[in-house]
Amino acid sequence: MPGIKRSVAFVRPCCAEIARGITPSTKSLYNWYKNTSGRHRRKAEGKPKSARKAAEKATQLARWDHARPAMDEDYSNPDTSSSPTLTSPYARTDNTPAVTPSPTVAARIPMQYSVPSTLANALQPSPSPPPPPIPPPPITIASLRDAFLNNVDAPLLASQIHMFVMSNPSPLALNPVIFALFQAISTEWEKSKTPPNPFLTRYLGAVTYFSGNLMHGGVSGPIAGARALQMQIRKAARWVPTGIPDTRSMSATSSSAATIPQTTSSMTLELHRMTVDRARRKEHIQWARIHAAALEVGVFTFGFELPNAGVDGAYNYAESRVFSDLMAQDAPWEEDEVDWVAGMLVLQALIRTSVRGDTGKSRFYGNLVSLYEQRWKEMKDEGRQAVVTEALLAAKADLARLAA
Repeated sequence: MPGIKRSVAFVRPCCAEIARGITPSTKSLYNWYKNTSGRHRRKAEGKPKSARKAAEKATQLARWDHARPAMDEDYSNPDTSSSPTLTSPYARTDNTPAVTPSPTVAARIPMQYSVPSTLANALQPSPSPPPPPIPPPPITIASLRDAFLNNVDAPLLASQIHMFVMSNPSPLALNPVIFALFQAISTEWEKSKTPPNPFLTRYLGAVTYFSGNLMHGGVSGPIAGARALQMQIRKAARWVPTGIPDTRSMSATSSSAATIPQTTSSMTLELHRMTVDRARRKEHIQWARIHAAALEVGVFTFGFELPNAGVDGAYNYAESRVFSDLMAQDAPWEEDEVDWVAGMLVLQALIRTSVRGDTGKSRFYGNLVSLYEQRWKEMKDEGRQAVVTEALLAAKADLARLAA
């Protein structure tokens, strides 16, 4: 402490003397140089000059730390405030240039505003719920017809039939399925003359997958599928022409009167009946082809599916052919040519599926072929006559093999 006072005391007079133009003494210059060089050396080495100076430095640092937030706030907005120049607390009073420390400018952080959660949820769009799964298209008669035409495998076809029956319960639930089968057979016959045999085989393959809760005509399971086809074949075996409606009885009902006016002539009704019968005759012959194919693929005996269904002995070979034999015997005695065509188609299938070596049946079928040959000569429609011609030639060839 006394040394510091002496240095200051010597420096000040020396500086004053120089200012007045008086040459200082050698001792004064030496003291001034010693104090100045010592101060620079201690500053470079980081050593405080004395305890008092160290205390003053700590106080100045504390003041600096206290004033720093305010400076940071001033520097946080450089657009509106000018950069201040801060004077170091260690500023020198001598000729040494003062060192101005560069303040640390805090990084500008944008302000974030928080929104209450309820308001945020209201502003944000709520996520839309996922779309409901698309249900499979309903099974209809048209889709069943397409399944028969597209040769769908038996398990899938049986599943579609089962879904349709469960959606349309009825004591005769398989009737629409048989109608779809008939439509598929008729479509392929009109397009490429495809016989019904592959379609019936396809249907029998699906029948084997029927479950016990599928019923038709009092029976369930695979037997229900075969029974449904047998019932439709028997129902379509006999031709019944369309009757001429009575105009007086039709005009008595409001619904019929709306369809057919009272002034409709009998000639118009007859033309309408002939048009309807022409279409029905085609269907009748098509059912005769289905009847013949059913004999060949084993619809009436279930073929090899019957033992698997557990019904061994319910039908035997002779009983399964009784109805077909009677139909072939009665048809040539009917008046309409369409009965003759249908009977001849069924007779050809009976001969083809007969057991060889049965001379009695061979003779019986030969007599029936001769009877149909006589009816063939009486036929007037050339199209039906051509169908019977083809069936007669095939039946005679099968008779020759049957008698061999």
